[in-house]
Amino acid sequence: MKLVQASVMERLIDSSNVAIPKAGDMVEGEVVSISKSEVRLDIAGLTTGIVRSRELFDESGDYTSLKVGDKVQATVVEMENENGEMELSFRRAGHRKAWDNLEDLKSQGGIVKVKVVDANKGGLMVKLGQVPGFLPVSQLTVEHYPRVEGGDRSRILEMLKKFISQQFEVKIITVDEDDEKLIVSERAAWEEQQQGRLDKYKPGSVVEGVVSGIVDFGCFVKFDDGLEGLVH
Repeated sequence: MKLVQASVMERLIDSSNVAIPKAGDMVEGEVVSISKSEVRLDIAGLTTGIVRSRELFDESGDYTSLKVGDKVQATVVEMENENGEMELSFRRAGHRKAWDNLEDLKSQGGIVKVKVVDANKGGLMVKLGQVPGFLPVSQLTVEHYPRVEGGDRSRILEMLKKFISQQFEVKIITVDEDDEKLIVSERAAWEEQQQGRLDKYKPGSVVEGVVSGIVDFGCFVKFDDGLEGLVH
């Protein structure tokens, strides 16, 4: 009599202690082997899961230093592939974790560091962990704002590109996982750090300062040992 190995689904159904996952669900497994192109997981002793190719990429950073024996979560892509293994994804699981973390950081309102990776005429492309984001020119501090007379956009871009590879302290102002949109503000972080000094100034207060820059829409004025404002 020929014995036929039960499929992944049949083995899961036969196990009364395991909830049956479906494509898109998260499952937990133990790392049993690692290579450059794939990672295999033991899923509750019931089946082997495999993560390979582009599904190894991880935005959350939780899967970058895996070792055999680690317990990890992955997203089910397919219950059973051509080899009878459960097809899994770190990319999808990491994406969900990364954006959940961003939502938490935004709700906490803390200041975080981002790395500038590129620039365009509208602002700076940044990375927070592995997640790409955008820092608009309007959200730069006066220290980093491109002061270009006449508003020459090619000159503005040239100045912005000087910030590539630098780290900026920012606050998260927009998180939209559906559109994969992350917007940050350096100005908001600076205002929070300077709040104690800014509180003493009210509309109508008179200050004395030194003109520190002139652009087509006004001039910048430095006052109170490091603070800077704009006269439109």
